[in-house]
Amino acid sequence: MFRLIIFLLSTLVVAAGLAWLADRPGTLLITWQDYEIETTVFRAVVLLVMLSAVVVAFWSLLRQLWLSPATVGNVLMKRRQKRGLESLSGGMIAVGAGDRALASRYAAQARKSLPNEPLTHVLRAQAAQLSGDKQTARRIFEAMLNAPDTEQLGLRGLFLEAERVGETEAARQFAERAVRLNPKLGWSVEALFDIQCRQADWEGALETLALARRFGHVEKPVADRRRAVLLAGQSQNTEESDPDKALTLALEAHGLAPDLVPAAAVAGRLLAARGNTPRATKIIQRTWVRSSHPELATAYAYARIGDSPRDRLDRIKQLAALTPNSIEGPIAVATAAI
Repeated sequence: MFRLIIFLLSTLVVAAGLAWLADRPGTLLITWQDYEIETTVFRAVVLLVMLSAVVVAFWSLLRQLWLSPATVGNVLMKRRQKRGLESLSGGMIAVGAGDRALASRYAAQARKSLPNEPLTHVLRAQAAQLSGDKQTARRIFEAMLNAPDTEQLGLRGLFLEAERVGETEAARQFAERAVRLNPKLGWSVEALFDIQCRQADWEGALETLALARRFGHVEKPVADRRRAVLLAGQSQNTEESDPDKALTLALEAHGLAPDLVPAAAVAGRLLAARGNTPRATKIIQRTWVRSSHPELATAYAYARIGDSPRDRLDRIKQLAALTPNSIEGPIAVATAAI
């Protein structure tokens, strides 16, 4: 509507101008060398407007001819991109459906249309995995490491391949590199933490756990529980070699997770060895109520050095009375009686 109004107003202005010139006749004389041109002012204005229109049209034609290769290139590029996106979409669906032949065909088409697209690399790797061609998949993932925008994808793919064939050390290296590259990636932090726990690398696991907590990969209750388990594992490993450190670790673990049996057992044994029987029994009782376990009963029986077997039996009976509905209490009493 607005354009129509502008067009009508412009037409009205032009018509008014031409009418104004027609009402004021006059002649225009142009002398150039031996030539003389004489015409009316109205005709001169009309010829000037027509000449301007011809020049504009000619310039537009030249511009279109000049830009035509780029225009054709853009059209071809858009068609190639469209085919590539269709291949990527179809390939992902084929991978999800488990169609190896179709996934491989779409991957080849995507490689022709969009060779530098990260998703093309992913589709090719997944199609190779689906076909059982692990070498090709690994080669594609390794090639992804050379580009910043695909490095994270390549690391995850190589990690999964290493995990699939049981190459734990290689998987750990890929996970560590991914954590250094981007600690906000949840999969790499969790994977590294899991491998460190399996390898009993408690120090490294504690550092990874702190990183996971800092970037919000785990909630505080989960992080506290995991930290308690790691500290308990450390305390068990150092109970004989470094009792002081083991006791500190066990007490911290017990504070984070009072129901954790290993932490309470280590703390109870070390406190009893130092003659701190009241604190040892308090810690063991606190954990026994939450999680009855034979190891706790043993530590509780020997919490006081020098007790006779009868004294230890009486002590275990007191411990069993704290959990009358638990089967571990009667078993502990029977063991002490034997």
